[in-house]
Amino acid sequence: MKCLVVTNTDRIIKVFFIPHIRLLQNMGFEVSVATAVTDVKSLEKALPGVTFHHIPFQRNLNPFDNAKVYFSLRKLLKQMEYDLIHVHTPIASFLVRLAAQKGQPVIYTAHGFHFHDNGSRISNWLYLTIERVMERKTTKLIVINEEDYLQAKEIFPPDKIYFINGVGIDSSVFNPEKYTNSMKSSIKERLHIDGHKKVITHLAEFNSNKRQIDIVLAAEQLKEYNQEFIFLLLGDGPLKDEIQNEIQSRNLEPYIRCLGYRTDIEDILSITDIGLLVSIREGLPKSVMEMMAMEIPLIVTDIRGNRDLVQSENGFIIPIQSPIDLMTSCLTLIQDENLRQTMGRAGRKKILERFDLRIILEELQTVYEASLYPMARGVVYERQSDLKQLP
Repeated sequence: MKCLVVTNTDRIIKVFFIPHIRLLQNMGFEVSVATAVTDVKSLEKALPGVTFHHIPFQRNLNPFDNAKVYFSLRKLLKQMEYDLIHVHTPIASFLVRLAAQKGQPVIYTAHGFHFHDNGSRISNWLYLTIERVMERKTTKLIVINEEDYLQAKEIFPPDKIYFINGVGIDSSVFNPEKYTNSMKSSIKERLHIDGHKKVITHLAEFNSNKRQIDIVLAAEQLKEYNQEFIFLLLGDGPLKDEIQNEIQSRNLEPYIRCLGYRTDIEDILSITDIGLLVSIREGLPKSVMEMMAMEIPLIVTDIRGNRDLVQSENGFIIPIQSPIDLMTSCLTLIQDENLRQTMGRAGRKKILERFDLRIILEELQTVYEASLYPMARGVVYERQSDLKQLP
C-alpha cells in the first residue's frame, strides 16, 4: 500500500510528523511526502525509505501560484495512485482535496481551522466556505481542540470526524527528571544566564500572530518591580529583526534575548521557570505541551487550543494583546516558587494522561484503519478520550 503525506513546508515534517510517518511505515505503507523541500538530505536522514516530492506550496492565496501547485499535485496523484493521503495545513488541504482522484481516501488534520473568533469577517467566510465545499472530498477529518470539534459538527457528518489531542509529546524526551541541578547549571553557563535569574521562555515563530511585541512591552513594565528575570524568545521568522530593534530601542537587552531557531529545546526548557504563549490564534500548540511535559507553569492567551491545555491548576490564562496582564502573571509566578512547582506538576500529569505520543499514535492508527476499511472499523470521537464504536 502507498501513502502520501502532504504539508506546505519540510520544517513542519521535521518538527511534528516524523513519528507519524514512522507509524505508517510500521503499518506496512510505502510512504511518500509532498512538501516544499529545502533540505532533502536531512529529510532522508531522518526518514530513511521515504520518497520526497518537491511541491512549491505557498502560504498565501495568490491564484497563479496555487494553480501551479494544483496541477503539480494533480499530476502526482494521478501517476502514483496512492491508497491513502494525509494532508495538513489549510491551503495544502484545499489543493490536495481538489486534485484528488475519485475514490482516493483523503484524511485532513485541521491544526486549528482558519475561521475563528479573532479572524476577520472576510477571512472567516473564505475558509469556512472552503471547508463546506471540500467536505465531500474529505474521507476523514481530524480536529485537535474542542472548539474546532464543535465547528466541524456543523460542516461534516459525524462519521467523518475524529477528535485527537494534537500531534503528541514524547514524555520520555521531554522529562525534567533527565536533568540534574549540575546539568542545568551548565546549560545556564553555556547560554550566559546568571544562575539566580528566573527564566521565562516563549517558543514560536516571529510573526504577527505570535505577538512577541507583547512580551517586550510586558518586560519593560516588569523590570520596574523585579529585575531578576530574563525572557528567552526562541524561533525565527519575518518579524525577528523588528522585535530585536524594539528590544534595543527600549534598552531591554539585559532582560530579553532572541535565541533564534534551536535544536536544543529540551535543554532550554530544563532551565525554564515560566513558559509563555501569547498568540492570537492556535490549534493545539506543541510548544505549550512540551513545557507542560517539563513541569513548567504556563501563561497563555485566552484562545482556542490554549484553553484545552491550560486551566487554573497549571497556569494563567490572560486576554490577547494584554502586556499588563502578562506582566502581573509573570510577577506572581516569579515571587511564588510553591505555586510554580504545583502548577508544573499538574501540567505534566495532564500530558501523561491525554497528550502523550504513545496515546496519539494509537488513535491515529485507528483513523488510518477506518479510512482504508470503513466497513470493518469506524470510530467517532464524541469527546476527548471517549471512543464510540460504530455499528
